[in-house]
Amino acid sequence: MPDDIQNDEVIGQMLFDKAKTEYPYLANQDIAFKYTPSENPEYMLEHYQGEDIPDWGKGRKQAIEVFNTKTSPLDILGDAVSHYGVNSDPQLQALYQQFSGQLDPAMMQQRYQYHADNLGEKRPYDQWYQSTGLPEMFRGYTFNQWDNAKSMYTPEQLQTLDAVRSYLKIK
Repeated sequence: MPDDIQNDEVIGQMLFDKAKTEYPYLANQDIAFKYTPSENPEYMLEHYQGEDIPDWGKGRKQAIEVFNTKTSPLDILGDAVSHYGVNSDPQLQALYQQFSGQLDPAMMQQRYQYHADNLGEKRPYDQWYQSTGLPEMFRGYTFNQWDNAKSMYTPEQLQTLDAVRSYLKIK
């Protein structure tokens, strides 16, 4: 095995081990993990589940592939929770549904239009909402993915997202 492949595997395993140490929720999940360096600095990570799990993750319930060492343990937790945990963990599922009901439909339509106009979104609104719009709104504050995120949420939404942070032991 070439040295660069071995180094990539070590870097990836160290990052995943750190994520599981910082966020014990991850340690109890059936996650395949792989680090694949990318030339694109904007591309951080990808989450897979069900039929979309690549061959290297077959047999697991979910898989995460990290492409950039700037990806943090909190980013890994955020993807695992927002794409899988909100459907498989009853407590997260309840909080996610609560949060979804607190979102302003007009604001989400504006976000969708922005994605369509500026980010090449082509899916119908309902597909975008379920796989991109709702998860990104859920992650923005909860997993520290957006600067000045608090200003984007109502006090009621922040209360729900703080309950998620508490459950996952996010400081």
